[in-house]
Amino acid sequence: MSTDVATVVAPAATGLDPDYAITGGFGEDPGTPSRAAQRLTEAMTTLVKGAGYAVTDKAYVGGINPGANQPLTDPEKVFSRAMRAEKAWKAAVRSSLAAPGEVYKTLTPEFRKGFGSFLGNTPQQAMMDAWTAQLQQQLTQFTGKNFTLTAPNATGLVPYNLVAPTRLIYPVYTPFRNKLPRTQGQGTSYQEKVVTGISGSQTGSSGGQVVNLGIPELVSGSPNMNNWPLNLPPSGVQDSVNILVPYRFSGLSENVSWLAQFAGQGFEDVAGLANLILLQEFMLGEEYMDIAGTSTALTTPSAPTVTTRAANSGETALSGTITSNILDVKVSAATWFGETAVSTAAAASSVTSGTSVVDVQIAPVAGALWYNIYVSVGSAPAASTYHIMVSKVGGLNYTLQGAVPTTGTLAPSSDTGTSSAYSQEGLVSVISGHSAGNIYPTGWQGGYINQSVGDTLGISVINNALKGVYDGSGAFRADPAELVGEGGDIMRLSDDIVQSGNATNYRLFIQPTDTPGVRAGAAVSEFVNPVTRSIVRILVHPWFPQGTVLLMSYNLPFGWSNVGNAFEVNLVQDYLSISWPVIDATFRYSMFTYGAVVANAPQYSAILQGIQASDRSGSTGTWS
Repeated sequence: MSTDVATVVAPAATGLDPDYAITGGFGEDPGTPSRAAQRLTEAMTTLVKGAGYAVTDKAYVGGINPGANQPLTDPEKVFSRAMRAEKAWKAAVRSSLAAPGEVYKTLTPEFRKGFGSFLGNTPQQAMMDAWTAQLQQQLTQFTGKNFTLTAPNATGLVPYNLVAPTRLIYPVYTPFRNKLPRTQGQGTSYQEKVVTGISGSQTGSSGGQVVNLGIPELVSGSPNMNNWPLNLPPSGVQDSVNILVPYRFSGLSENVSWLAQFAGQGFEDVAGLANLILLQEFMLGEEYMDIAGTSTALTTPSAPTVTTRAANSGETALSGTITSNILDVKVSAATWFGETAVSTAAAASSVTSGTSVVDVQIAPVAGALWYNIYVSVGSAPAASTYHIMVSKVGGLNYTLQGAVPTTGTLAPSSDTGTSSAYSQEGLVSVISGHSAGNIYPTGWQGGYINQSVGDTLGISVINNALKGVYDGSGAFRADPAELVGEGGDIMRLSDDIVQSGNATNYRLFIQPTDTPGVRAGAAVSEFVNPVTRSIVRILVHPWFPQGTVLLMSYNLPFGWSNVGNAFEVNLVQDYLSISWPVIDATFRYSMFTYGAVVANAPQYSAILQGIQASDRSGSTGTWS
């Protein structure tokens, strides 16, 4: 069949001698023998060797023993047969040119039918498809399987363009870890004696009372030996405390199996990658601990205050089955490390599905970063029916709207890990006063604490904080250097400043030639302290939760305090990386530190919490 196809198609198409019938690729001289013809000639010596396997009824044919089942090996016989075979093949092609009808008769009826339709230039597409299918079937039987992107291998016989090494696109931001000074420690704890107030400082436990220095000539008032000395004035009053901060042992590990390391050679040093990731994870873990770590559990919140009202325009009314038109609400306080047990329930009455929403007012908890709200329906529902409706509420006011959940995370009945005996005291814990009376002495906290801001972050909120930390009751005349908050809160601060600019006659002039280059938007990077006239830098912290802002002082404003840093990381042992001895088919790596964040003077910083993500005015708008 292969000879027939070559005879009919190749010579008829070219009109050339059979030696030149099948031309080569594009750009070749049509009169040059094709690569296929050349290869066939070269292959003839190999093809004719198969004659040695032929079995005949004669004793010997061409010196071959019948049934020997071996190829021809005599070079002379191989060459002779190859020449005759090539000559016969060319003769067959020539005869097909002279008598194509005879060749046509040798085709199968099915093939002749399709081929005849093709020669007749039939316009019917169906006949062309039938002929093509028949031709493909014939060629497939002749040539074997087709090579495509899915055959003979489902994933293709293609290279795998794997880019090395592994790409790492996750963020590793640790602003406080990078900013806080790291000092050398020793022993098992950090201890210091601190004078918090003297007469006239208006600070300290006695209030630093102002004294009148005026005295008489003879203070005792009677010149006798019982009142000596006679001109010594009274003493002042000083307040002091002892600080003892226990060091905490911190650690983290990563493991790499032998096979993972061996098989990764040539692509990735898996052990090296594991150590890099271990370092990054440890840095991030330290950042979270520096912010919110504590060894004292958070207090369970008090029952929230709930108010039922009709949904405003733009709000989505509560929906679902609300038994007895009652929605029961509980809240918990939380950090990255866990959450408290939920509060006692507050029942919102007269709640109508499809028309009502419920405003929730949360009582603040010192040391908390956010609050979770759980709900159930009906009068005195079982504890197992409270499901979370909203999480990570940074403000103290929130409007419940939409579908009332009947499945999902259940309300915790106990603390899930807001503290650990092995945790240090972080910035939020100390400045908010959560650590005061526990690790730190009573009153060891920020100079200004407002956990119930109840508004979006704006100019007035910050001004009140800067004024309070400077000259509030018992204030240390602090002058914070940096405001640290969540991106959304800082954005709303920028909006408030822009809006205030409109009200204070700020103007924007754009020349016609400047129109193509105008930039939109406003971002505030610094804030002028209205009390001290110093500049407060503004930092967006990538991990800060919405609702919390710190006003940080990193140094004291005078040099004679013997306090180098308001906050520092005091370490007996800084980062220590260990590659453990091999005890099985695993490489193990660990990282450790031994020390703690120490708040030498938290009174020079402030904290704002309960900051809303949106505001609500009267009967319009919504809390969120």
